[in-house]
Amino acid sequence: MKKFKDWIPAITIMMIIFALSSLPGPAVDAAGLNKYSLQVSSHLILHMLLTIAYYKATKNIPLSILLTVLYAITDEAHQMFTLLRSPSLFDIYVDSLGSLISGLFLWKLLPTLPKKLKIWLND
Repeated sequence: MKKFKDWIPAITIMMIIFALSSLPGPAVDAAGLNKYSLQVSSHLILHMLLTIAYYKATKNIPLSILLTVLYAITDEAHQMFTLLRSPSLFDIYVDSLGSLISGLFLWKLLPTLPKKLKIWLND
């Protein structure tokens, strides 16, 4: 049961990403979510968080990055089946960049994190 608990943050973030990418094109425009800077920053931040959540579950930085990039690819493929949406290689690049930033953060800064955060990530 403890192992499943470690996956809850990753599953939650994946559900949020899936829900956002399931919005039809007109709904995205109406909500003002189609602004370029908002789109890029949300892709970057959500995939940074997803990499950290995968790390919590796997305790493996390269695997966390790989899982995030694979999820980004499947998410873009999923948009082929969403009304007035289309997949974007640029989004995959931004998602991958977010994942790499988180991986670098975990690799370099994990030893210097506050004790409570380190315990949460490695518990």
